[in-house]
Parts: sequence; C-alpha cells; structure tokens
Amino acid sequence: MKALALRVSNVLLYLVSCSLAATGLLLEFRMEGRGSAAVWGIPRHEWTELHLIIALVFLALAVLHVALNWNWIKGLFHGPRRWAFLAAGCAGLILFTAILAGPSGPSGSQGPLREQHHGLAED
Repeated sequence: MKALALRVSNVLLYLVSCSLAATGLLLEFRMEGRGSAAVWGIPRHEWTELHLIIALVFLALAVLHVALNWNWIKGLFHGPRRWAFLAAGCAGLILFTAILAGPSGPSGSQGPLREQHHGLAED
C-alpha cells in the first residue's frame, strides 16, 4: 500500500509542479502588466487564485511525500554523508525563514530585482 501511495504522490507532485510552473510563467510573462488580459477566457486575477491553490496543493503533497519517505530521510542522517544532508536541511530552513520573515513594502511596490528584470532600473 505504501509503494502505491508513493507512486501516486510522485506522479501528482510532478503534475502539480508542472502546473505551478506554467501558471507562474503565464502570470509573469504572458499576462504581465495587463489588468484586463485573459487567457482561455480566464482573467489574470483568477489565474493568480488558481496559482495559489496549486501552490497549496503542492505543499500538501510535499508533506505527504516527506511523510511517506521519512524512514529513508532519517537514514540519510546516519550515513557517511550526514553532515552534507544536515547542512542542506539547515540551508533550506534558513531560506524558508528568510523569505517568510523578509521585509515588506506597500502593496504594488517593486523591488530592485523586479525593476532590473523589466528594465525599469534607473542608473
């Protein structure tokens, strides 16, 4: 039963990852700055909501995937390369925390990365 659950979760994670990437790229590059734009008759704000829902499904599947592979993950920390896996785990937690705890500005403000990406940075 666990093997079947792993297979199903792997396939679902792949499909959800593809959907998440596709909606993110669609929002960033095809619907950029077009408040009234629609793709397949679906307006931008609904694509944004769909992208969020897909991201939440991805997170739920990722938690399930980790739970199903927990014994294998624990085994990584007892092998000869345990320090590498511990460092990678710590780096992931630091990155996760830094993004969530990062500074925020007023709604609609654009940071330096977005300005450079779109050629809006002033020299």
